[in-house]
Amino acid sequence: MPRPILTDEIIEQAKRDKEQLERNLQREMENDREIAQKYDKIEKDLSKQAVYKSRRIENAKQNQRRKTVNKWLWIVIIVVLVLLVLFFWYYFL
Repeated sequence: MPRPILTDEIIEQAKRDKEQLERNLQREMENDREIAQKYDKIEKDLSKQAVYKSRRIENAKQNQRRKTVNKWLWIVIIVVLVLLVLFFWYYFL
């Protein structure tokens, strides 16, 4: 059986490395105002893009759900109408 590509140790090491890098970046930003301002601007731009993308994705999902619900609603209405017509035709004609 082949070894898994990502082991738990590798994942934990990556998490520790990421946390360490974030702490280092935070320390450097506290010491250097120019880097902090540049990073804040980049972070703000990325957050705006993420919100726009998220809204666009949610709107697309909502439209897809609406189309599916409408389609099934029409199918149910048509089936009920056909059953009503058959009922009246069988009992009253």
